[in-house]
Amino acid sequence: MLRRALIVSVVMVSLAFFIQAQQSSRGRAKTPHSRRAGRKPARPRVTSFVNDSGGRELIVRVLDVGQGDATYIRNGSSRVIIDGGPDTVGFGRYLDSLDLNNATIDVVILSHQHLDHYSGLRELFKTSRNIRVRYFFENKDPAPAMTLAELRDSILSRMNHDSLIYRDTDDPCSDGRRMCTITMTGGAKLHIMAPMPHGDKSNNRSTAVKLIGPDSASFTMWLAGDAEREEIAWFEDASYVLKADHHGSCNGVTPRYLSLIKPRWVVASLGASNGYGHMHTQAKEIYTQAGVPWYRTDQNGTITIRSPGTVDGGFTISSERRGVDLNGPGDRVSRQQDCDAP
Repeated sequence: MLRRALIVSVVMVSLAFFIQAQQSSRGRAKTPHSRRAGRKPARPRVTSFVNDSGGRELIVRVLDVGQGDATYIRNGSSRVIIDGGPDTVGFGRYLDSLDLNNATIDVVILSHQHLDHYSGLRELFKTSRNIRVRYFFENKDPAPAMTLAELRDSILSRMNHDSLIYRDTDDPCSDGRRMCTITMTGGAKLHIMAPMPHGDKSNNRSTAVKLIGPDSASFTMWLAGDAEREEIAWFEDASYVLKADHHGSCNGVTPRYLSLIKPRWVVASLGASNGYGHMHTQAKEIYTQAGVPWYRTDQNGTITIRSPGTVDGGFTISSERRGVDLNGPGDRVSRQQDCDAP
């Protein structure tokens, strides 16, 4: 089992990162913060990420896209985007800030077909941005949404005109294996894993992704869309997954999972005053009882995790606005039946 791990997942409209490190002081996570503190600044301000240069350093940014999920990963010259948040305008501001116009995105992954995950990805295909996408992964399940049809039309068009490779995550390598590995130029590896074959709804058909840093003992991250307890239990039993994801929603975290991962941090992606009650009181109680602190994008802004890619390099976490274990204005006890079970 890896000694340090960063575990990431999304439930409904909530993304959670779980970070594990050795108990010694060497390589422990540091938590620098920007000078800007206090209330959340008014949109459309987006931080300028001018220091995302190439090299062995692995950079993960959990973007503050409101009630939705979007993650940007950089290692060497390789760039990866997982989900794009709920709208093109908000996601477009991050594309500008990350200087991605006229660039190549090596891998784009849509975790599942919910608007708060896929809608912003349409911005990648605007002609004016001149962004090339090499691989696009999704489970290709039927969905009636016109906005999703628009995204898929753009993908198909790029297949014909720009050699984009469009993969079904039920067979991510197109060879029958349940896991496809992509090596980034800085030495990090991205494992794209098939979702639960017969999940009862879109959330439980979420694609799982495992990101391993150039020094695997320093940094590992899991992402699994909106996976709920049904798919999480399936991940646990699947041969390629020993630890599954956790979320800002109470139906995506259990004490058992925390005991398997032994995380040091949780990061949740959500919007303030959302209608789902995230972060759920039950989830926060589970984290608190396990002694795991959390960050959240609605209160902390964009969260950045960095690992230098060197042996025993560890990782650092920083946020736009200060605070740990914060509550949000919409947090509440969930009445979902799943949340009553341990």
